[in-house]
Amino acid sequence: MRTSSLARFVSILAVLAVVAVGCADSFAHLGSTNQLVVTLQGGMSDAGMPAAGSPTNRLPLTFVESQTYTLNIEAHRADGTIDPNFNGFVRLSVKPGTVLSLSGPRTSGRNAQLVAGVADNVQVAVVGAYGDARIWAEDIGYVPADPTRQPPPECSDGIDNNNNGLVDFPVDPGCAFANDDTEDLGSYATGVSDILYYHYPRVADVRGIGQGGAATPFPNEQVEIDTQWNGSTQATPYGVVVTRVASDGFFVTDIGDCARGDNSLNAYNYSPPPTMRVCDRLIALVGTASDFHGFTELGFPAWVLEEWDPTLRPCLVPEPHVFLPSELGNNQARLRQESALVRVMRNPPPPSTDPCHPEQHPPGFLPYTLHVGAHIGANHPDPKAGYAPTTDATNCDFNGNGKVDYVPAMGPEALCAAACAADVECSEYSGYLGFSQFNLVLVDHSPTPLAPAQALANASTSQVFDPVVRKGQDISSFTGTLKYFSGGSQFTIEARCDDDIVTDVTKPPLPSDKACVSARTIADQNTF
Repeated sequence: MRTSSLARFVSILAVLAVVAVGCADSFAHLGSTNQLVVTLQGGMSDAGMPAAGSPTNRLPLTFVESQTYTLNIEAHRADGTIDPNFNGFVRLSVKPGTVLSLSGPRTSGRNAQLVAGVADNVQVAVVGAYGDARIWAEDIGYVPADPTRQPPPECSDGIDNNNNGLVDFPVDPGCAFANDDTEDLGSYATGVSDILYYHYPRVADVRGIGQGGAATPFPNEQVEIDTQWNGSTQATPYGVVVTRVASDGFFVTDIGDCARGDNSLNAYNYSPPPTMRVCDRLIALVGTASDFHGFTELGFPAWVLEEWDPTLRPCLVPEPHVFLPSELGNNQARLRQESALVRVMRNPPPPSTDPCHPEQHPPGFLPYTLHVGAHIGANHPDPKAGYAPTTDATNCDFNGNGKVDYVPAMGPEALCAAACAADVECSEYSGYLGFSQFNLVLVDHSPTPLAPAQALANASTSQVFDPVVRKGQDISSFTGTLKYFSGGSQFTIEARCDDDIVTDVTKPPLPSDKACVSARTIADQNTF
């Protein structure tokens, strides 16, 4: 078991954060108020558990329906007594999560006014909270006012009201917003509630299972993922398993959440994790969720590994999802498999009735063949032939600048690219040179065949497979992780290694516990 250096760093930060909260009443403030005290009113939820949950009975994640908490807020002096001179507003937030709205006496937006140092019965509706969340109250010196009021609020009236040489929002640091009616700073006194106990998100939650996997509900937020780790080094039907170690990060699948789908994720690390291997499980995984051109990633990840020991348990990498022609043109079906292991193959099995065990399929095979697109070559298509691609002519970069220029729309490069896109066999050559992407073609030979389907593939990890040399040739299967780029609405199957590309049509692909699996070396064990 080994912790990444970044993981250790995150752990240190977490400890410092706890210390900072615990010492929140020891640093200097403006004014007499030393701290805010936030008290959750008790009660039970509709599910019969404490309204704030408990460590052993956590609340469900809230992405659509909000959860409302009732608070009492008090401004305290250093001696713990209420500060009767505090009559300002405090701003409410929940971390992690989002404050949806406030209601109750003297509330405005996300702000609640204290009178003589007290605000009672403030209702706070939150969404997106997870893990050990807390509601925060902070005196930022904000006095909300109607922005259309006459005279205008101090922070938009064009006057240096506090004579500090700075005028209005955003120049004056005392102006929280343009409708702030004071240019003075707040005391920055802060208070936090007791813990709100929510479940931690699983991979599918970070992927956006509630939104069809199209976007993460945690954009640009640091999230800690529930890996379902229970301390066991034995085989279990759950856990987050490493399925690929790439040049810029790694891919994982939550094997216990296959029924929901959207259960795979790419962690973008800028470089390959040196000690990580396919078949490892993750004890912990933290990172910043984001959508890069539609592709959900976990940036700046930190992790703790349970390194795979084949003497203790089998490799738990799941068998890939096998795409059928009807799915290759279906964005929803492909989004469900984003970052997962997928496959296109000759004579695939019929769809499984058990999404958690795709290898347990009904008997028989579907009469499909798979081949490399027949049209890929460095020559330029003939304009006189309508730029129709041929075996050796699919290069639409006529001006040699390394890309296809789509403007003007009726220019030669745009017309050539359109002709290539209309040809299921065509892989545009300059795009292949730039991104190593080419087309595979799945052909249905049943009595009532579907039209040939196209799958975009990337074989740059292979040392022996050359799609230009093999154009038009049948292959047995092509396996890899599925990446998405919304800028071109492209789903690309990226092979992990030579094992993922089976060219001999008489051979089946290797099972997932063998393909692209490499044993650890002594050098790995001595890496610190």
